[in-house]
Amino acid sequence: MTATSAVRVAAQTESSDFSRIGFASFLTTVVSDYQAAGVNPANLGFIPQEEIYMLSEPLKPGRAVRKRQLAFSIAEGGLALHSDALNRQGIMDVITQTSSGSFTDADQIRVARDFADRGLRFSVDMLVAGISYQDTWGGLAATWRERISGTFVFNEAASRVAFQGRRFDYFDSLAVNFRGDTVAYAKNPKRFSELFAGTELSTVWFREFGLSYGVQVLRLGEVRAHVGAGVKLLQGFAYLDARVQDGQLRAQSSITPAFGIDYGKATSPSFIPGNAFVPVGDGIGVDVGITVTSPGFSFAVSVIDIGAIQWNGNVFTARDTILNGLTSTGFRSFNFFNEAQGVTGEGNFFSWDGLASATTALPTRLRLGTSYRYNSRLTFGADAIFPVNTVAGSLGEPLVSAGLDWFPVTWLKLGMGLGTGGNMGLFAPASIMFSLLDNHWEIGVSSRDLITFVISDRPIVSAVLGTMRWRF
Repeated sequence: MTATSAVRVAAQTESSDFSRIGFASFLTTVVSDYQAAGVNPANLGFIPQEEIYMLSEPLKPGRAVRKRQLAFSIAEGGLALHSDALNRQGIMDVITQTSSGSFTDADQIRVARDFADRGLRFSVDMLVAGISYQDTWGGLAATWRERISGTFVFNEAASRVAFQGRRFDYFDSLAVNFRGDTVAYAKNPKRFSELFAGTELSTVWFREFGLSYGVQVLRLGEVRAHVGAGVKLLQGFAYLDARVQDGQLRAQSSITPAFGIDYGKATSPSFIPGNAFVPVGDGIGVDVGITVTSPGFSFAVSVIDIGAIQWNGNVFTARDTILNGLTSTGFRSFNFFNEAQGVTGEGNFFSWDGLASATTALPTRLRLGTSYRYNSRLTFGADAIFPVNTVAGSLGEPLVSAGLDWFPVTWLKLGMGLGTGGNMGLFAPASIMFSLLDNHWEIGVSSRDLITFVISDRPIVSAVLGTMRWRF
């Protein structure tokens, strides 16, 4: 059966709200130049001023640094992976694939138990290139980003199917098919929507070309207001969203042919032959923001990722059928992408229908921020991020973080703080950035969580790195 209609479905993507070098716990009121794109475009309206750093010797004057109007960077970004199902060693196994293909039967039972009603989430945000220029007329930024993210959350039944396969006791009978394979089946089978309530398996990869503008629109004494907006052209390369919610199974897929996904005998009017790495979707996203500054204090609000992607290549949707007839003995490693294909078989685990297209909403977020600049060395701040919609990839819960940025010397910036939410529990972000060559060249690294290095439960492994950031 082939369907040719277009449907509206939820998109999987995760915000990359921390992938900025030199910042740890708050961004909304302070991040500027091209780094403001995707966080708060209003900050592009900051008019560059001389940066004054006070030296530690009390009898010596401060050091004035020239205005920084032009900023650009290549290959700047980061990744994050966090889980409430794995400890720190398990997360490292996922990253390094050291356990690839080596799960024993006992390992499968243990991992199935660990993942019951739990999961893992990951995101990659890579700024391939970014450039901005700011002056009295405002600030303009152009960016190219690659954004990849995924969420794998299992209920107990889904976890046991994934990691134990046909040995899950839901399957109470065995048979041998014409190929000689052992097939497990249930005498009283249930539908996916009955078995897998709360399960979500989703991932997305899209390319983002952005253009953002911010400008100062009001000045009353020392109080200044800035507004900004950004538009992003999106190319989609991979989209999978399979979930059971409100008693219904929703499963859609649109993946570039380079990945070689097998949908069995299903056909689609949007099928793309071959194995080329080509886009399978396109869309538009919009960011808007406003920032108000006064001596010392700043306040800001922004709304990020308003928009949608239309997937129009290799688009499939799955029907809610009964779960029966499984030959797989379950995942043998943490390579979820490859292992999942082993469980689903040759496209026959789901009953797929082809679609002409599918439209997916972006996970819109509301950001609120405030900061207080105590002096040229020390700034305190806080950010709060709220999901605006409930599509795949939206934050499961609001995220709040607070902390400080500190310049102990003119060429070194340290950031630290505490945060909670975003399905991560309590976390302690930290950052360090070096300003070299008369503060023109900046090198920095950040992490979402230092607690992971002390406590192995609920690990958050992340890194944001930039080595080619220049300001003139």
